[in-house]
Amino acid sequence: MPTISEMYPVPAEMKKLHVFLGEWSVEGTIKTGGSVMRLKGEWNFGTAAGGWGLKSSNKFEVKELGTYELDNLFGFDKETGRLHIYSITNMAETHDHTAAWSDENTLKGEYDGLKDGKKFREDFTIKLVSPEEITIDYVEKVNGQIDSIMNLKLRK
Repeated sequence: MPTISEMYPVPAEMKKLHVFLGEWSVEGTIKTGGSVMRLKGEWNFGTAAGGWGLKSSNKFEVKELGTYELDNLFGFDKETGRLHIYSITNMAETHDHTAAWSDENTLKGEYDGLKDGKKFREDFTIKLVSPEEITIDYVEKVNGQIDSIMNLKLRK
């Protein structure tokens, strides 16, 4: 009888994410309400569900706001061919993003939902610059208008 890992090998879409594994230092900015705030922190990635997923824990210090914390669970839906990134933050956010590789080094994703009862959309691009550097760009819109932009650089 075949083993579970033989019946369900980790798909290429998840294996590509394994480049994220490990501890990363993060620097970046958040632009919102006419202000630009610098942030600094850590982003740690580990495997989940035997390599079929990743889990990450982030902790950033934003000088003007304090500590921002975010946990993610990455998984692949073989039925739809899409990645899911389930996120929870200490800013009362819980999102189930969907994402797909647009090229060998670029993962693009989105989330549609509500924020304070208004239409909310989040778009992000994760770029694998090298095995030691990743950039992440988020754009959040409320009722079609840009609410915030976050640009991050992760380094091992």
